Amino acid sequence: MSLKYRRDVSFSLATFFLRVVGFWLASTRLEEWFANATVMYSIITIIFSMWVQMRGLYFSWGDLSVCTFIACNSLGLIMDLLKMFVVFIHKKKFLGLIAYMQKNFWRLDYDQYENSVIADAKQMCVYFVCVFSFFSQSTVFSYMFMPIISNIGKNESDRMLIFNMWLDLPVSMSPYFEIIYVIQALCLYQVGICYLCVDNMFCIMCLHLASQFRILQYRLANVSSVEDKEVDNEENMDSSNKCYVILKNCIRQHQALIQFSVTLEQIFTIITLGQVLIFSTLICFVGYQVLLVNMTFSWRISFLCFLITNMCQLWMFTYSCDSMTRESVNVASAVYSIPWTRIPMDKFGKMIRKDLQFVVVRSRRACCLTGCGFFDISLETYTKIMSTAMSYFTILKQRTIEVENT
Repeated sequence: MSLKYRRDVSFSLATFFLRVVGFWLASTRLEEWFANATVMYSIITIIFSMWVQMRGLYFSWGDLSVCTFIACNSLGLIMDLLKMFVVFIHKKKFLGLIAYMQKNFWRLDYDQYENSVIADAKQMCVYFVCVFSFFSQSTVFSYMFMPIISNIGKNESDRMLIFNMWLDLPVSMSPYFEIIYVIQALCLYQVGICYLCVDNMFCIMCLHLASQFRILQYRLANVSSVEDKEVDNEENMDSSNKCYVILKNCIRQHQALIQFSVTLEQIFTIITLGQVLIFSTLICFVGYQVLLVNMTFSWRISFLCFLITNMCQLWMFTYSCDSMTRESVNVASAVYSIPWTRIPMDKFGKMIRKDLQFVVVRSRRACCLTGCGFFDISLETYTKIMSTAMSYFTILKQRTIEVENT
């Protein structure tokens, strides 16, 4: 099979969104300056949007439905700001992981089984990235166009913006209305891209890392039958020597995958902690808007898209981490599939047995993503966050009933 670069829909979409916010590998100094300027523009739009929300919270304090609406938007903005700052600080490592993944995960000669593993990972990435991006972008565009629909048939003095600015200006009159609306729409779109771009690439990295652990398991289980393609003129080597050379290549691959997961943990551990802390409250507030607040049908659709976006994001986030953890641990089980009992007890045979022990011991320590070391991310995290969100929602619903009764 010829060496080729495996580009797919999910990766192309993820890299496009990263370029929109300013994260890409710059080849010249001018491109680097332009990328940094784009990142700063993204951060400024997030800060401006937060300022708008905080002013709205100040002037609407006491109205529970409006305050929860602003809380939904503000929590999403906090997540955006956290991701942008962390990834910008670790920009070199982050882009290095993308380059490493392109070079080593998709540019290798695979056999039929290994190709099927890569195809499964690509298919799962397409599902996650496309579904999450669709609902995220649907939320953004519904926020943009709902005021336009609401303003049909209204006078200039009654027109609504995307977000109330609370300014001492005739913001509903031309040209103030048009200028402010365009500014809000541009900021909203950039914020929406920031919300999904990092998570998309994070999911792709975790799922493809898990697929590489699966390929390593396959190679370990077939270490005695796989031909070493990197060794030339080795026809006269005995079987144990050949197996040892192949095993060393597998161990090098295992070490590289472990280092990849360590770097991934260094970059995303703070983001992981922030998302776990924010998700339950965010899902609670969005669910409150969908189910309990009296609003138009079009706005209810907008918040329903926002709720689905959050749940897809949480599922994608926890499933990809869980896959990586499980496959890294399964490497130890693959070692037991090696027919090491048939390997002669010569010099290389003893070295093989000793190295296999180290592989088993290291594989028992899972390569997992944590929230600053406080907890591991797995599918159990998904159930805990949803359970906490339901508890918050119940409390908020009871509070609403009490306020209405009084």
